[in-house]
Formats: sequence, structure tokens, C-alpha cells
Amino acid sequence: MCYSSTSIAATVLNGGPAPARAGVASAALHPVRRPAAWTVTARAVAIHASADAGSTVVGVLRQGQPFTVQVTDNTWRHVTTASGVTGWVETGQVRRDERLRP
Repeated sequence: MCYSSTSIAATVLNGGPAPARAGVASAALHPVRRPAAWTVTARAVAIHASADAGSTVVGVLRQGQPFTVQVTDNTWRHVTTASGVTGWVETGQVRRDERLRP
């Protein structure tokens, strides 16, 4: 599936992250307190609208692309790309890269 910048912009989530999944209280979300650089563990990963592998894909996060992580629920991480796309990626698909500066 191919996404244009227009289709991604149309599906970017507004505001902050919502509770990760139905039935998961917002208390289960943990802010990322220690700033660090993050990296993608594969060539590219899908950014989902919610913390659910079956949810709509709102963008793609490619290796080497800058992004930030605001919150985690230990299974998913809420990310924002430099171009403003926000959404959720699975925890195993991104990691802190202590060698890079934040």
C-alpha cells in the first residue's frame, strides 16, 4: 500500500495520545522521561492510529528518520515524526539509541 503526504496528513491524529487500547486505563500509559535518540529496528515500520495491529496505518517510519517517543504502554510506543505524523508503533520495532544524541 502506498501513502501520499496528502493521505497521511488527512489521517494524522489530533492532540495527544489517547488510551492505548479499549479497556486499558490511561494510568497504564507511562511518559518517557529520559530524553534519548530513538531508532527503528527494521527498514520501515507502520505507524498505527491506535495501539492495535489491526488499526488504520497512518504513516510509515523508516530507518534513519527522526522521531520522538512521548508515551509507552510497555507494548506500544506513541511516536511523532519530524513531519508531524503521530501514532503508535510496537515496542519491539523501535529502541533507544544511546550512541546518538537526543
